[in-house]
Amino acid sequence: MRAAENGTAGRLVELVGPAGAGKSTLARAFRSGDQGEWRRLSIWGLPFPLLMTSAVTLVPTVLRALFGGKPLRPAEIAQMIRLGALQLAVERIAGGESRWIVLDEGPVFGLTWLDVFYARNGDPGWSEWRRQTVTAWAERLDAVVRLDAADPVLAHRIRARLQTHMIKDRSDEEIFDFLGRFRRAYDRVLAELAAGGRPVVMHLQTDASAPIGGVPRLRATIEEALDGC
Repeated sequence: MRAAENGTAGRLVELVGPAGAGKSTLARAFRSGDQGEWRRLSIWGLPFPLLMTSAVTLVPTVLRALFGGKPLRPAEIAQMIRLGALQLAVERIAGGESRWIVLDEGPVFGLTWLDVFYARNGDPGWSEWRRQTVTAWAERLDAVVRLDAADPVLAHRIRARLQTHMIKDRSDEEIFDFLGRFRRAYDRVLAELAAGGRPVVMHLQTDASAPIGGVPRLRATIEEALDGC
C-alpha cells in the first residue's frame, strides 16, 4: 500500500527523464527547508547487506533463466539486485520522520535501463520477475515527476557537464537516437505502472533552465494530487 494509505510518513516520489534533464539538480532542490523532512535514495550506492539480501532472493529467477536456455547477463543481474535492494531500503525508512522520499534514478529508471539495454520479451525467469517488480512498485510509488527538454538542449548539457556519460562524445544523431530510446522505454514502464497502481505522473519541461526553483510549489502540487487519489 502507499504511504498515504497505510499511515507511513514518507511520500515516495521518483524523478525521471533523459540525461541532462535536471533530475539531480531537482533532487538537491528538494532539500530546501527542513532537512529532516526528506530523504534521497537511488539504486546506486545502497548498503551492502541490502544488496546481499536482494541477491539471495534473486537466485531462483537467475536459475530459471539459466535452465530455460537464456541466462541473465552480469549487468542485468546487478541491476535487478539493485532494484530489490532499493525496495528494502524504502521500506526501512518509510515509517520514519521524513515526509518525502525522493528517488533520483529509482525503479522507473532501473526498469527503463533494463528495457533499453537488455530487452527480453517472454524470456524464462525474466518475465515473472519483471511482472512482480512492476506490481510492487506500482503499489508503493506515489508520484513520478518526469523531466524533459528538447534534444539539442539535452545534447549541449550532456557535453558541457563535468560528469562522464557514454554518449558524451557521440554525434548529435547518435545522442538524439539514444534519448529517443530512453523516452520510449519510459513510456512503456510508466504505462505498466499506471495499469497497476496509477502513481501520479507530472511533466516538467526544463528547456529554459535547470529546475532549481519552485520546489515548494511542486511539492504542494504533488500533495494536492495525492490527496485527491
